Amino acid sequence: MDDLKTTLDRLDADLVELKLQYDLFFQGGRRGEPTKERKDIETRILALSRRSIINSSDQLRFSNIQGRYWSFVNLWARIVRDLEEGRLRRDKTGGLTRQGTERIPAGGPAAPAPFDAGHIDRAAQELLEARRSCGLGGDPAELAALRETLVSRAKEISASAGGKKVEFRVSVEDGKPKVKATLS
Repeated sequence: MDDLKTTLDRLDADLVELKLQYDLFFQGGRRGEPTKERKDIETRILALSRRSIINSSDQLRFSNIQGRYWSFVNLWARIVRDLEEGRLRRDKTGGLTRQGTERIPAGGPAAPAPFDAGHIDRAAQELLEARRSCGLGGDPAELAALRETLVSRAKEISASAGGKKVEFRVSVEDGKPKVKATLS
């Protein structure tokens, strides 16, 4: 029983280390793929999958480790295939770049901004003016806080709308400033 738990602990730690080794390889810090380490983990996973695991928590933990391993294997195979087929290339620092684009960060490509910065500035300024016209203040020092609020709200709306771009319209209704978001 304790032997299986230590085996799973070791396997989990080795999987984390293998992921770090692949990250080093993809970022140019390692010359070749860590195939020896990968084969070692794969052999141990296959051996454990043939073994009968009676304890359900150990079985669940092993399934989790096994699923993570195969997900990583698919990801690594896709990235290596893209490298070999020329869809990815190495830049001067050894990092990966998509053909004709900028460097891809370690966590994956960045999503496009869900808003236009100039539009957010204009909307914040319009909201400040609307607040002044309604007699609710409108101190220019509030502009930065209004802008931050609009940016965070734009990110939330965009995330819930599948990454669409968000624009704000400011109006005064019933003596109160209103901000309405539209998706484009």
